[in-house]
Amino acid sequence: MSLGWVIAGTFGELMLTYFLFMIAAFAGGGMANGNSLSERQILLLDLSMLALPASAVISAVVVIYLYNTDAGPAAYWWYALPAAAVALYALLVSSMTR
Repeated sequence: MSLGWVIAGTFGELMLTYFLFMIAAFAGGGMANGNSLSERQILLLDLSMLALPASAVISAVVVIYLYNTDAGPAAYWWYALPAAAVALYALLVSSMTR
């Protein structure tokens, strides 16, 4: 693992946290405003507003830790964690619209 790529990837992940928060805030607000949702569904939307950015921070911390323990290049796959979280969020929101 290269220090340059770890710094660049971590910087990108931390910038991604703002974008993920905005996605969850506006999508959740639109869902709550336009549909009649249960309390549980609203709670899931509220928690997603924190969980999506947290997934980016967690992946950045894990990659930094793996860099410090001399992990191999496969550790860069941790940067894909927010993409998986967004995919799950998209499935959650699409299931609420039915």
